[in-house]
Amino acid sequence: MEKFKFSEIKGLHIELTTKCNACCPMCSRNFKGKTREGLKIQEWSLTDCKKLIPKQFLRQLELISLCGVYGDPINAVDLKEIINYFYLCNPLLKIDLYTNGSLFNEEWWEDLALMTKDKNFNIIFGIDGSDEISELHRCNTSFEKVINNAKAYINKGGKAHWDFIVFKHNEHQVEKARELSKQLNFCSFQIKKTSRFLKRLYEFDNLLDSTILEYGKHPVYDINGNIKYILELPCTKKYRNSTEKSFFEKINQFGDVVKYLDQVEIDCQALKTNGIFISAGAEVFPCCTVYQQVCYGTVNKVKDDLELNEYKLYLKHNLSLVNQSLKDIYEGPFFQKIAESWKINKLVNGKCKSCCRTCGIDIDPHKAQHTIKR
Repeated sequence: MEKFKFSEIKGLHIELTTKCNACCPMCSRNFKGKTREGLKIQEWSLTDCKKLIPKQFLRQLELISLCGVYGDPINAVDLKEIINYFYLCNPLLKIDLYTNGSLFNEEWWEDLALMTKDKNFNIIFGIDGSDEISELHRCNTSFEKVINNAKAYINKGGKAHWDFIVFKHNEHQVEKARELSKQLNFCSFQIKKTSRFLKRLYEFDNLLDSTILEYGKHPVYDINGNIKYILELPCTKKYRNSTEKSFFEKINQFGDVVKYLDQVEIDCQALKTNGIFISAGAEVFPCCTVYQQVCYGTVNKVKDDLELNEYKLYLKHNLSLVNQSLKDIYEGPFFQKIAESWKINKLVNGKCKSCCRTCGIDIDPHKAQHTIKR
């Protein structure tokens, strides 16, 4: 049986807040044009970090990823103070912050650059176009504001990277955006081949946006729940997630996707990379995918039992750092039950779906999202 060993953790993925200024249509926080009613607004403060995350643990880390499942980290009130604290505990840390970049004025970004320019600190800006077309996916953001903020950050010595999610509506802008990233002195430009369209192949509950339209199409709603337009997969094959082909092959081989997931062998990426995820509510999970699957029960309120195995395990265990130590949770029964589920032969018998669809030995949709760079 796989063992989760606290002393071997090298990477921390932490969601600092569930707040977000954007309303990206394929994001878990949104449903039919609105923030999900079941989503709690939660956030780490500097005091929380000092109290709940041991200094010794921070010293053993190599990487901290500030990336939201439901929120954008720049919405966290104590963000800069928390970054300073992490570096105070471990000056050698690599910290990557993922953001839409469409908050605050240029002076705020200049200050962030000045306080981190001598550290191994990187900001990954999600910009899905070379002009306002980016706003078709990054809803409620301003392309002009993002670019101005990025320029201010870069010009003061900040290290910035450009992530571009490719859709049908923006694929013609990839090379123009790449050139713009060079002109503005971004450190890198990365094409991201989203795996979120693949959800249509393995999600069936009508409380999930992924089930509403046919494969390759995702609705974008106004605040009244009316479809405004549709996001579509890019036409150019090189911009599509390569596991798309593998999923269809497995469906043809096994007859349907559930039969494939029932038998797939798990190769846990969290164990391979020695990573851990902590939510904005200070709960500890093996990874953000298991956390998000749990939220299908706590936030999305789905009814499909095959989506709820992780949620049912969660209800039986306390994962809160308020009540117990990080080590006790990581080496405790919830993590072991997740690992034990990998040997179960069917989803209906309790095998964890999030692990099957993300860490199946044949298919790695997350890794296949990324194409670096220039």
